[in-house]
Amino acid sequence: MLTPPRELPADLLRTVIGESWNLDTTGLEYVPLGFGSHHWKIGDEWFVTADDKPHDALAAALSAVPPSVGVAPAGPLVALGRWTLQLYPYVTGESFEWGEFSSPEHRAETLRMVRQVHRSPVCQARFDTFHIPGRDAALAFTPGEGPFGARAADLLASRAEVLKSQFGRYDTLVHDALQLRDRMVLTHGEPHPGNTMRTRDGWRLIDWDTALISHPERDLWLLEETEGALPWLLDLYRLRWRLNDVAEEARRFTLPHTGSDDDAFGWTILRDTVNDL
Repeated sequence: MLTPPRELPADLLRTVIGESWNLDTTGLEYVPLGFGSHHWKIGDEWFVTADDKPHDALAAALSAVPPSVGVAPAGPLVALGRWTLQLYPYVTGESFEWGEFSSPEHRAETLRMVRQVHRSPVCQARFDTFHIPGRDAALAFTPGEGPFGARAADLLASRAEVLKSQFGRYDTLVHDALQLRDRMVLTHGEPHPGNTMRTRDGWRLIDWDTALISHPERDLWLLEETEGALPWLLDLYRLRWRLNDVAEEARRFTLPHTGSDDDAFGWTILRDTVNDL
């Protein structure tokens, strides 16, 4: 995310971090990085992440991190209001952004890690429910106060029939997918280039808050990998990604918002995704 959440001011974070993990918070600095989680670093030693997810659900996801390809939290998770804080060692190396893989080697290494994840024990990770948070907001939108509320309302109204059709198609695919529970494995959920790093110890997958027990295709569609995959399941997870973007950003604009950089980016995602359905 590009701007820190108002509910987590720096003074509060310093207090909670110091009390929870017994760390010196001198040098705590917000890092505008990625989209979804909020990040801070403490010097070159520690990295703190805040996710707007329930503590228990996030703990279940992070319990599944395979140490050979992932980076696990270095301390207990901390609930702070609607946020869950995680502490990680600060890992140096080459980072990447959402989009295309930087090279064939980059994609091949990511696929290798994903395959290794799929062979891992499922641990305590939760099963995929296929629920899309914010779905109701997308289908019956009420604008919140702010610069993008009315625009979002007009956009969603103009594409209401398309959205209804696509969610219906999604429901049909989910019904069929649930008949194939025996194919489910541990999945990362978002193995795109931005969630990979090349460190001095080798390649790593990062940001494991999305880990679930699901079909391999949940990961494979992002790598455009078809070997061992069922084409209609690739379609399911590709569609879910798009519908989830629509629902998440629609829900953002049902709430009061200020027009921050994150809001502007969210509007771009909503507009482009809805028009592309």
